[in-house]
Parts: sequence; C-alpha cells; structure tokens
Amino acid sequence: MFTNQSQNNVTGDLYAGDNNSKTTVVNLSPSNSTGEELLKLYEKLKVDGQGDPSGGAFSEKLLHYMASSTDGDVRGLEAKLRDSGREDQLYAAMSMKERAFKSIMRYETSKTAQRVFTIALSDLHARFTLTVTPVIQGGADRVAVDHCINAVLQNTQKMLGENVLEFDAMDLLGMLYYLGGNCHIRWDKC
Repeated sequence: MFTNQSQNNVTGDLYAGDNNSKTTVVNLSPSNSTGEELLKLYEKLKVDGQGDPSGGAFSEKLLHYMASSTDGDVRGLEAKLRDSGREDQLYAAMSMKERAFKSIMRYETSKTAQRVFTIALSDLHARFTLTVTPVIQGGADRVAVDHCINAVLQNTQKMLGENVLEFDAMDLLGMLYYLGGNCHIRWDKC
C-alpha cells in the first residue's frame, strides 16, 4: 500500500496489520520554516546558553504538553505500558519521563529553549500519531511497533539538525514517555 499525503508533508510506505505484515514507517519531512526557526533559536542559545528570557512563564504550547490532557485516554504512563504489554519498560520509562520533565524545567527561564522543546515534543507527537498509532491500530506486534517508534526517534533527531540542546535518542524516548504520561499518546489500541 503506497501512501502519499503530500498536503500533510508525509511520504512513504506504511504496511500494518497482523503479525505477518511488513511495517515501514512513513517519513515526515521537516518543513523548511522549522529548520530555519531552529537555526535562529540555536544561534540565540549559543550566545549564553539561555537565549531570550521567558519572564518566568511557560509558552502556551509547551504548557499544553506539560499538562495532562483531559480528553480521551487519561490513564497514566504506568497503566498504558502495562495495558500494552510493556511492563519490562516501566522502571526505565518512569525514570526517563522524570528526566524529560527536569530537562524542561531546567530551561524554564528561557523562552528560546522552551520553543525548542515545543518543536521537539510537537514533532514527536505528530510523528507518533501519524506513523505509530496506525500500526498499533492495525494489530502489529511489538517488534513492528518498536521499529516504527525507533524510526520516529531517528527522524525527530534528524529534524532537530544541529541540536544545540544535545537531545539524544534516549532523551527523545523520554519525551515520548513524557507525552504518554500526560495523556497525549498510548501504546495500545483505542
């Protein structure tokens, strides 16, 4: 099955279904404007590690990801991992989620860093929603789902480019757990 959603900046193949199905992740291409924005943000961060001051307030978009969503699935991270057969990830996931939260809080006085976090969280959320969730809904096994999650992490890391805040794959995985803990994503069928 070939999926071309150029209006959504999505191209690639996506096969999902039972355990015998092949799963390939759809690649979301970062828009030129996102890359340009990140370059400007990185330049500001390089000056003093902080960039523009936030005035003590978080951006509205970042607050969206920091707050638990009250729409839909309100289970916590632990329940979502248990319900999806990922009990083996509980300890590490809780630790990485906490590390992601602390990383965001470390930059609470930087409007510039907050924007970078917002871009990263938004990208992870969109990629997960558009590539991993359909594979989960299609009944793919954990190996196929994890393959898609790995591709999401790699693509987000590529999108970040120079990556002045030095997000590595484990930091991005922690952000996925953070999104899961705040009711934005899940690892089991709806």
